[in-house]
Formats: sequence, C-alpha cells, structure tokens
Amino acid sequence: MNIVVLSRDTKLYSTKRLVEACHQRGHEVRVVDHVKCDLSI
Repeated sequence: MNIVVLSRDTKLYSTKRLVEACHQRGHEVRVVDHVKCDLSI
C-alpha cells in the first residue's frame, strides 16, 4: 500500500514512528509537508 503522511518535518518523533511502523508492515511511505500542498476542488 502507498501511504502519504502529512507532516511539517520528517525529524519529528511521531512522524518517524509512523514511517517506521509503515515500513515494518511492508508499505511504501512518503512524507509531504502540508504547507506546500494546494487543494483543488
């Protein structure tokens, strides 16, 4: 499964733990800074 984690910094403890847990379960993970995202409706 491909997972995107919205977070300001990849060095934050909670973000690291989420990424580690996803990797342990065999998922692809990408961390994206939500401030740099645009929403199109």
